Formats: sequence, structure tokens, C-alpha cells
Amino acid sequence: MALTSEQLSVIQHSGGHAKVMAVAGAGKTTTLVYFVRECLSRGIEPRRLLILMYNKAAQQDFQRKLTQLLNKSAHDAGLRPHVPDVRTFHSLGLRIYQQLIQKGHLPPFQQNLLTDGEVEGIVWKLLQTVSDPETAKDILDQKSKWVEPAVNYIDLVKSTLQSPEEVFKTCGLPKACDFFPKMFRKFELWRKEQAKISFSDMLYDPCVYLKANPQVAELFAGHMQQIIVDEYQDINEIQQFLLATIRGHRGDLMVVGDPDQTIYEFRGSRPEFMTTEFDNAFEGVSLYNLSNTFRYGHRLSLLCNFLIEKNPDRKGVLCLSHENNPDTKIHLHEYQDYSRQVVDIIKQQAESMPLSDIAVLNRIWAISAPIELALLEQDIPYTLDHSVSVLDRKELSPFESLLLVASGQYLNLAQPQKVELLTVLLTQPFPKIRRKVLLNIAQKAAQFGDQPGRSIRQVMPENLSNRQADQLLARCKLLDHALTDRFTADQLLQKYFTVTEMEDGIRDSAFSAQQVDDRLETVRAFMRYYRKLQLPANQGWQHWQLLREKRQASSVSHSRDTKNAVKLTSMHRAKGLEWPCVIIPALTQRFMPYQPDGELTMPTSVESERRLMYVAMTRAKHSLYLLVPKQSSEQRKSELLSLFVSEMAFDVSDVVGAAIEKDRSVSVSVAAQHYAMAEGYAKQVGRVVDFKVIDSSSSETEAVNTYRDASSSNEPESEIFRVLHQVYGEGVVIADESRYWVIRFDSGIEKQFDKRVASQYMEFL
Repeated sequence: MALTSEQLSVIQHSGGHAKVMAVAGAGKTTTLVYFVRECLSRGIEPRRLLILMYNKAAQQDFQRKLTQLLNKSAHDAGLRPHVPDVRTFHSLGLRIYQQLIQKGHLPPFQQNLLTDGEVEGIVWKLLQTVSDPETAKDILDQKSKWVEPAVNYIDLVKSTLQSPEEVFKTCGLPKACDFFPKMFRKFELWRKEQAKISFSDMLYDPCVYLKANPQVAELFAGHMQQIIVDEYQDINEIQQFLLATIRGHRGDLMVVGDPDQTIYEFRGSRPEFMTTEFDNAFEGVSLYNLSNTFRYGHRLSLLCNFLIEKNPDRKGVLCLSHENNPDTKIHLHEYQDYSRQVVDIIKQQAESMPLSDIAVLNRIWAISAPIELALLEQDIPYTLDHSVSVLDRKELSPFESLLLVASGQYLNLAQPQKVELLTVLLTQPFPKIRRKVLLNIAQKAAQFGDQPGRSIRQVMPENLSNRQADQLLARCKLLDHALTDRFTADQLLQKYFTVTEMEDGIRDSAFSAQQVDDRLETVRAFMRYYRKLQLPANQGWQHWQLLREKRQASSVSHSRDTKNAVKLTSMHRAKGLEWPCVIIPALTQRFMPYQPDGELTMPTSVESERRLMYVAMTRAKHSLYLLVPKQSSEQRKSELLSLFVSEMAFDVSDVVGAAIEKDRSVSVSVAAQHYAMAEGYAKQVGRVVDFKVIDSSSSETEAVNTYRDASSSNEPESEIFRVLHQVYGEGVVIADESRYWVIRFDSGIEKQFDKRVASQYMEFL
């Protein structure tokens, strides 16, 4: 394969420490594989060469590619290949852990790792023992609200070598959680008494010991002649300590990564580890850049560069599209209902590609709820990445239970099923009544009667306060209403949401603002969906079951045909992956940058969110769709356009990128604030563009050029009127709406324009 001069420079690095700044899609795996081969050809023994990957999937992929290359090279030379060690940080930590046990430095542990359920159970108990009585009562009743932030805090402590008190001071948790350090210490005592470790402890336990016993650490140091670390931007403090320990006072380090893709700060990662701290920790570092992406075209590279340059103190590399890359199209769509817009895009794209080539990337999981419902309604197969279906979300279980009562099916349930249904309706959202009391009411009420509201009233204890009794009676009345034919399904759900004060209940029971948003957005999406259906209440449950059947059919279909499902995933989980078509919905001030500010929330930064947006955009190969809310004067601030959309200079990126793709001498006018980036990019990719700087007040969103493709001669279909656009040439208006035109240009491009902006650059023919 043909390697770039930048890749060859890395491969030919002959000694000393090296830092490789690699943009998204830069072919770093290929580069590193060839560098390993070069190291071996220089005489480095395979056992003296260590390669560290961030996770198991990356380790397996690298091992496979390295083995293939070394096998081929050995076959060509008539030799037997020797493949060096490729490990994750955790597998390396576990190996050292086992050696420390063998040498008697650490006690042995049970082989089975602690499960999430085991950790959550013991943490829940410990939280109650170390908190004040009032907080302990809230922890007992609201388990998930407290356990998840406590578990996240434990993991954060174990990403460092700092004391739990020091971590708490800087992690951003509120004062209400100031007993977490005490809980952490008790958890560690319990864990050691039980001789158990978690995944994090594979690194934490040996590193804590080695830090306290430097003479033992020396036994593991200096054995490697060359150490290579991939995805170095994701490293945290404890991994950095392990790396420095293994290296000792000899051996060369090569680290590869992209600080613009640091998105795991909640796990202890920081871009500074790569931008400054590596150079401070190790002397004589050679700097290499892999600035060419092999994934997408110039329009998207410009879009991403404009965005990420807004991060202050940024030390990343300008991303340049390789000349052989596809001409990636970027699309900016306004929506009134983003789920409908997503489905329309998927249908359009599915005409030319398998569904598995399409991914929808969400900032928080709740954004996918209306999309999932729309896909089910349209019978479009999809897969969810590490998230339960919207139909199985816990916050929707009282809706399903209420609609089941309305369907008349309650009478046919077995008693355990009735207990389960009544427990859901009595505890979600959670009223200010002890859980034990509510469970007792559910057990008794399920023993008789086919009218759950009446049954609950008959067994309500007399010692409830007036407020508590009123809460239960309101739910009973709602259950009575469900058995009448007075309401539609959506009216019944809306009444439940209001009567039970569901929004307040979700806020009280959630551990973070993100979880509040996740749950509330899911609930509201479901109510909107049923409002659109306008079904009688007694048919609402049957429709729910129909959706379940469609979901099951979609899962079965996907298992038989892996090319027949759209991927719904989060921006975080998309890192390291790519798709021909990527859709990013709901780009509002509310969701991007996402700023949780709840009771038990660890804060995020705008810079981190901008990096996350950069990662999401750079997953696309051929098409990127950005979905923004249709603007109106009545719009709430939270539904206004994300500030990132204006930062990425969409129209400038589109027009300048198109000009560079055409590779001809053109004149392009850009606003002053966009000139440096546009001109610098064109120069670095070797294209001649005549830039004219215009007053930014005349247009902040449009770049204007003066060419059109004369070779295009497509005749318009169903034209309303023809236009000449200064950027895209001649075309026909195929939709004339109140605020925008949709124009199909003779070149085949179809675009939507805001009339207020586009009219400055068009004439009517």
C-alpha cells in the first residue's frame, strides 16, 4: 500500500521518545503495524517490545493486522514470524498483579471479578451506614439516585493515585455527597476482607502497591526496549504511572493519539497528558503529525476544523483530507420533529446503501426514544448499542401498567402479576411513603377484586398522613378512570403524568441531571407518540404489544441479516468507529453542549463537549446530516440552535470544500473571521483558491463563489421557477415554503435555503 510521507517519517523513527499527533481516520493502526515491523528489522527482540491498546477490541484488531503483516514478511523472507506482545493496560496490570501475588507482596483474590450487581448492593448498604439518618432514609428509598454516583466516584478514585478526599474536592460532586470518601474506604475494607477485585482493581491494586514500594517497582522496570501506546489521549493518571513504572530509566516510548478526541474526562482522562505532560515527563521527545485523514472529504474536514479550533489552548493538528477520499456531503436540516426527519433521511439513504451503513449518534440516550418509536412505526430495522429499548425503559413501566388496566386485562392476571403491576403504579414515581408500606399495600390489594383502584382504597393503612393518603387516593381515582371509556390513551397518560407529579418524582429519584433529562425526554416522547395516535384508552396496551412484536421481529431480522439494521448509538460509544452515513439529531442549546446541573452531578466543560461533537462528526465517510430545530420567535431558549453549529461555519465549509474538490481556479468570498482557516486549509492541501475577504456583517453564514459546473445539463423535474445561485449554479425551485426554498441544481445537488440569506446570492431566470 502507498504510505504518506508523514506515515513514513513515523515508521522510520529510529530512536528516542516520540509523540504522534494523529487526526481521526489517519491510518494510525497501519502506521504502527509497519513501525513494529521496522523495529523488529532493526534487531529489537519481540519480547523487548510492548504494545499497549486502550481496550480489548482495539487490541484484537491490532494483533490481527500485525500478525498478518509479520506473517507475510516472514513468508517472503523464508523465516518464522515472532509477534510481540499486544496488551491492554488492564491485562498488563493483571499480569503484574499475579506476579506480586506469587512473590508474596499482595494477597491472592477470587478469580471471578465483582459484578456490577455485587458492587451496587454493597455500596447501597455502606452509603446508609456512613450518612446521617435523614440521608440514610433517602438512600434506602431512592437507591438508584445515590448508588450510581457513588459507584462512579469509586471508579474515578481508582483512575488516580490520589486520596479519596483529594478526588472528592476536585470531582465536582455537591456537599451532600461529602461522606463518599468514608464510603470508599469502607468499601475497600470489605473488598479486601472478601478477597475480591473489580475490573478497575486490575490496575489500581498493583499500582497503589508499587507506588508505596518503589524498590519492588524497580523489579518491573527497564525490561522493554520499545513501548508503543495507542489512543494516548484517553490515558489517565494511574495508566500513566504504570507506563512510567514499566519504562523505568531505559527504553523508548512512542505514544499515538489525538487530543481533540479526549472525551473520557469522567474516567480521569485529560488532553494535557498528551499535549504537555508527556514532554515534561520524558526528555528528547520527537514530534510527528499524521494530519491526513483517509475517511472523509474536504467539506467535512473544514467543518470539523472550524469547530475544534474554538477550543482555547488547543494543540491538535489541522485535519486534512487525502486526495483520494470521497467527496463527503454535509447537510444541515431544520426540523419540527427530528424523529420524522431522521426516518425520512434513512429512507432516502436506504435506496443506495444497506441500513447497516447508517448510524444515528445521540448525545444522551433519551434523544433516541422518539427515533426508535418512529422506526418501529415504519418497520425499519435498527439495533441499539448497549441500551435497553424504549419499550423496556423503567420510567415507562407505569404507563404500560395503566394501559393494561384500561384494556380490561387486569382481571386475567395471576396474583404475582397483579402484585408486580400494583407495585409499579404505587412506587413510580415514588411518593413520600415508605417503600415497605407500599409493597404491603400491593400484596394485599392484589388478593381480591378486578378494580385495582377500589382494592387499594380498601387496604390503605389508617396511619397515613393526609398528604400521603391524598397521593394514593389520586392514583386510585386514575385507575378508576382507566376502566371507563371517557379518555383516549394519551389523555390517560397525561393525567397520570400530572396527578402523580411525575416530573418532580423523576427529578427526586434521579442521581444526575443527565438521568433526569434521559427519563423525562423518554416519557414526553412516548406521550407525544400516543397523542399522535389518538387511540381509545382501551386500545393503548394492545398497540404497545404490537410495537413489542415489531421490535422482536426487527431483532430476529437483524440476527439473520446483519446488513439490515440502522445503528442507534451514543456519541461516546461511536468513538473508533465509522459509517458511510451519519445522522446527528437534536443540535440544540439544551443537548449540545450538554451541561448537566443536577443535585448529584459531576460537571462537564464546553471544551469537552466540543471535542465530543468533533468525534461524532468525524465518524462519517460519505454523508453527514446535522439536524437543527426550526427557529421561531416563540421558541424556548433550550430549543435554540446549538452554538456549535455557528462555530463550524457550515456554508463556508460547504462552498470552500466544493471548490477544493473541483480543483480549478475559482474565486470564493468569505467573511474575515473565516479567512485564515479557509486559506490555510486550501494551501496545505495544495489547491489554488482566490479568496476575497468580505465584511463579516454582510454575511456570517454564506461563502460566495463565482463558478458553476457548465458540464451539468440535467433537466429539472416539476419546476416552480428557475434560479441562478452564485455558488451552486442554475437549478429549479421544487418547494417554496414560507421561510425557505428547496432547490435542485442542474449538477444533481439538492439543498434547502433560508430565503432571507439565499436571496442575496440568487437571481431568478
